[in-house]
This record gives sequence, structure tokens and C-alpha cells, in this order.
Amino acid sequence: MFRFLSRAKATIIDSEQETRKHLLWWFLARVVLFTLLFALTTVLRERGLALAMPSMSTSIAFLAILYSTTFASALFLQRGCRSVRRFGLLQLCGDAGIIALLIYATGCSKSDFTSLMILPVLAAGLILYRRGGLFLAAVTTIAYGANLTMEQLRWLPDYLKHAPHIGTAVPLSAANLFAVYGLLLFLGALLSGQLARRLRVTEERLHRTALEYDRLSLLYKQIFEDISTGIITTDQSDFITSCNQAAERITGIPREQVLGQPFIRCFPAMFLQEAQGRDVCDFNKPDGSTIRIGYSFSFLNMPVPAEQELESELEREQKEEERQASWKVVTLQDISQIERMEQQIREAEKMAAIGELSASIAHDFRNPLAAISGSAQILAMEANNIGSHDPATFKTLMGIILRETDRMAKAITDFLQFARPAAIQPEWFDISRLVDEVLTQMQQSINMVAGTVAKDIGPHVAFWADRQQIHTILAHLLDNACHAVAAQQGKVVVAAGEGAGDGQGELWLEVRDQGSGIPPEFREQVFTPFFSIRTDGTGLGLAIVRQIVENHGGKVELDAAPDYPCIVRVRLPMPSPATP
Repeated sequence: MFRFLSRAKATIIDSEQETRKHLLWWFLARVVLFTLLFALTTVLRERGLALAMPSMSTSIAFLAILYSTTFASALFLQRGCRSVRRFGLLQLCGDAGIIALLIYATGCSKSDFTSLMILPVLAAGLILYRRGGLFLAAVTTIAYGANLTMEQLRWLPDYLKHAPHIGTAVPLSAANLFAVYGLLLFLGALLSGQLARRLRVTEERLHRTALEYDRLSLLYKQIFEDISTGIITTDQSDFITSCNQAAERITGIPREQVLGQPFIRCFPAMFLQEAQGRDVCDFNKPDGSTIRIGYSFSFLNMPVPAEQELESELEREQKEEERQASWKVVTLQDISQIERMEQQIREAEKMAAIGELSASIAHDFRNPLAAISGSAQILAMEANNIGSHDPATFKTLMGIILRETDRMAKAITDFLQFARPAAIQPEWFDISRLVDEVLTQMQQSINMVAGTVAKDIGPHVAFWADRQQIHTILAHLLDNACHAVAAQQGKVVVAAGEGAGDGQGELWLEVRDQGSGIPPEFREQVFTPFFSIRTDGTGLGLAIVRQIVENHGGKVELDAAPDYPCIVRVRLPMPSPATP
């Protein structure tokens, strides 16, 4: 039996250590219990109550033996015990024997301490589980049966024989006591064993859950620390609660200096507005260097604290919404190198476009130069008799020279504007007046027909931009629009105004035409340099428009409406209130 019980192993972590701890607590409970019993009987004796108890000297000796054996057992359990379960089973069997001896010494079937038999059985069930509890129940039942048997045989101490309130139970009564207490002992063993089993299963599950949680926590911490993106979290008051190594490396600020500090104080260049989104800023590091940081934030869904569980559901939902709208996680990256690479790519693309443009100009200049050269040679041969020359022929030759010269000048102008854009010099100007100036200059164009262009601009609409560059934008857009409606006798409308953009005010300018529109397959290509659907175009007009708009911090869009198949919209940001 001992060998079988010793092989019963629990699956909880450090089972031997847990059993050792439980046995030590049982030793302490045993000492306290018998000490209280001795103190109680001593008080009752002092008050003259007749008790069926051994003499005072015998009781003191019993306690001394109990204390010494308990101390020795605890010492052995802590230092030299190899089989904790076997030792625990022996100790509980000894405790059952001690309680049986106490019952024998205090009246057997009439003892007031009979109920103490259940204690070692319960302890065995909890510490050694079901098998240990059943074994102790059997041992305790046998010991109690031995007490009842000795009582029937009158093998009792002399002081019990003269006690008037203690008599020998009849055999049938003794058998009934044996059956009742035996059943109670085994029932207690089963219940305590079942409780211990459930506790063990709960401990196993709790241990597995704790291990999984620890692994997840370690994984989270490892990801949080090793990820290359900087991560900073803030609470509902925008105080920094955590900061990973990447954020510390990017900003150059040790995390010890930012934890618990307001976010705006530590990172004044980053503004966490109400709307979530991506933004960039120039950040000055503690070493004096400046880097470009791209950052964004999102709200954290924090759990409801335990103190809010008793609140009403409405109040809890309101506080939960406020909390979720306050806790934030901020991600940031050093984009200085990325922006430098993007700039290099743009420069390389621009140089490639310039090279392609140079080849295109060289090719396109051949025909105008040939026409100019031929016309000039004819005029030179007739220089001596110009007066007798046919006026119509003379006018035609001069028209060829002027037209081709203008064509070459326009190509050179477009090339210079695209290859070397001028610096922006913004100022306030009346957009309606600028449109009138552009229309006046275009009156001599072959595409310009009286009444073709109309304005839809409110009074006193002022733009903050480079006036000359906006003039260039209007010239290109109106030239394209007038060319598109020339064959269909359509209308062109120039509109402008102020509106609300992405979180801030904006100025917008539209050129609408009733031409055939831009085919959907060409919408992504019309802003590409040297792409043109016009036979006489260089393909630089819309490319120059987009370049100027982007230099102003705006964007250009293509749109369409039922009355106007082609709408080119320019959107420029409104200047800050501090702008004069």
C-alpha cells in the first residue's frame, strides 16, 4: 500500500514542495489544537469540574512528547526526507493513533473528543488526495474499533472505572457507533479527496494559463522592444505610460526621462489632433541634430476598471467611451533617409525627363527651322523687288516664320519651366483679375474664339500664391480647354473660390470645358511628362501644372460632370492666420 501510494504523483508544478508545505501547516495545526485542548481541560479542572482525564503530569508529558516529535518531524521533513508522501502518510497515521489514544484515555465511546477522528482523514484527503484519504479513513476506523473492543473487554484505565458518568456501552450500541463513525470517516475521505482533485485540476489549469500568459507577455515585450517602429503609449491625460527601444533610438531621449511625463512636453513638434492620421515633423534631437519623423496615432480600447463594475450600464458605457477616446498609441519612424532617397529618385526621374525633353526639342526644332529657313531664303531672293512681290505670298511667308518662331519659343519656355522651376514668392492677389489678364493675352490664339471662356468667380476672391506661376497654370489649362472645344464650339468656364479641405481651409480653381473629355485609360498618364493626346503638344503642360501645384503644397485633380466632360481642379492650402 505504501509503495502504491508513493507512486501516486500529482501533475502540479513542484508537487513535493507543495506537499511539504501542507504537512508543515498540519503540524502547526496539530500543536495548536492539542495545546488548546490541554488549556481548556486545565481551566475546567481548576473550577472543580470532574473530567475523565489522565493526571496533570501525564497530560504534560503527553504534550512534551507531542511537541518534541512534531519539531523532529518538521526538521526531518525540511532537510532529510526523500519521500515526502510516504512520510506524510506515516505522520497522519501516527496522528490518527494519537487521537485514538486520546479517545481511549477520555472514555472510549463516551469520550468528548471522538469527533477529532475526522481531522487526519480530511488532512489526508486534501494532502494525499483520494487514495490517501481512504487509507487514513480505514486506519482511523480500525483504531476506533479497537477502542470500542477494549471498552467491551473492560480494558480501561483505573480512573475511568471509577468515573460515575462513564459506563461501558452495550455491544449493539458499540456496533452502531462503529458503523456511524466509520461511514462518516469514509464519506469525509471521499469528499476531501474530491475537493483536492478539483483543486489540483484548477491548479493545473491555472498553471497552464499562467504559463501561456507569461509566454504571451514575454512575446509582447519582445516584439515591443525589438520592433523597428517607435511605439509610445499615453493615458487619458496624455501622460506617457510606455516607450520602446526604437522610440528611444529614434528620438535620442532615454525612456527614463519621458515615462510619466506629458507627451507635448517631451515631443513638442508632434501634435496629436482629434482626427487620426499620418503626419510628419522636424524633430530636434538632444545632440543638436534634426531629423524628419513620420508619426501617427490611434486610440486604445482600455478595459473597464473593477471599481466601475457596480455602476450603471449607461454610466459605465459613457466612461468607457471617454477612456477609449483618451488613451493613445503613437507610432513613429525616422523618415529622413526615406525622404532623401525619394528626393534622389525624383531628381533622377527629372533628369531623365529633361534628357528626353532635350531629344524631343532637338527633333521638334527641325521642322520649324526648315520652315523658317525656307521662308527666309525666298524672302532673301526677292529682297531687291519686295515691292513687286505678291502681298499674299509675303504675308504667308511671314506668318510661317512668326508661327514657327512662337512654337519654338513655347517649347523652350516649357522646357525651362519644367527643368528649372522658379522659387515660390507668394502674395495676395485677385484671381478674377488674373484670369482677365490671361484671357487678354490669349485673344490672338487660333484656339481662342470670342465668347468661348466664361468666368464663375465670386467678388473679392483672393489667392495666396505665386502670381506668375498661377498665371502659367491658367495659361496651360485654358489652352488645353480651348483646344478641346474648338471643333465642337463648346464652352469653357473658369471658377474659383474658398472651401474646407482635409481639416483646414483651401483655395480652389477649376477649368471646365465641354469638349470630348479625357478617356479613362489616359487619366493616369496625362500628368506624365511628354505624354500628350494633342498632335501639336509637347506633353509638358499638365506636368508643369502638377509640379507648380505640388510646390505650393496643393494637389491637382481630374473630374467630370454631365455638362462638362473634363474638369481640372487645383486645390491650394489656405495660409495660416499669421500670414500678413
